[in-house]
Amino acid sequence: MNPTRQALRAATSAAHDRVDTAFAGFDLTHRESYARFLAAHADVVWALEAALPGDRVVDDWEERKRGHLLREDLAHLPKPASSRHSGERRDLGQEGEEGAARDPGVRRDDDSWIAGTLYVLEGSRLGGKFLARRLPAGFPRAYLDADQRTEKWQQLLTVIDRLLHEPAALEAAITAALATFTAFERSAEKWRKAEIGQ
Repeated sequence: MNPTRQALRAATSAAHDRVDTAFAGFDLTHRESYARFLAAHADVVWALEAALPGDRVVDDWEERKRGHLLREDLAHLPKPASSRHSGERRDLGQEGEEGAARDPGVRRDDDSWIAGTLYVLEGSRLGGKFLARRLPAGFPRAYLDADQRTEKWQQLLTVIDRLLHEPAALEAAITAALATFTAFERSAEKWRKAEIGQ
């Protein structure tokens, strides 16, 4: 493995594990729990796809986006609410303190930062394909089962290798990747609390 790529993977491994643990609490065989699982992804993916100028790093950024697939899947599931405290109901995508995840500090003019964010977003496709196999028949799966040719991931890794050869660039990408993982982890925790009624 390329040393740059290896450093990025090693620096984000613990954060990646925390995200996997946070999302493991959802029951993907239960429609309401699965809806919250997707909502936790949507809060982050929608915010990032709206803010991130990914075409600065990959020419096919628009084709790589999956936010519309989340909308498609969620339209066929019970509408999830993130909070029912004191009679209050905050719906998916609603702004507010506990509403949709805000833009997690995207640096729009920093290609290294953009590459680090894309590393997490595009890397999540690999786990998604695995999780899609666990879904019961009839469950919507456009987001998790989104098809992408192997060379697309390799193309991104090639760009990462080219952009992050300087220590400062690598550090910026690591910071961006960690911020993205943290956004997913916090969103998962928020939607899990809604699920267990805390």
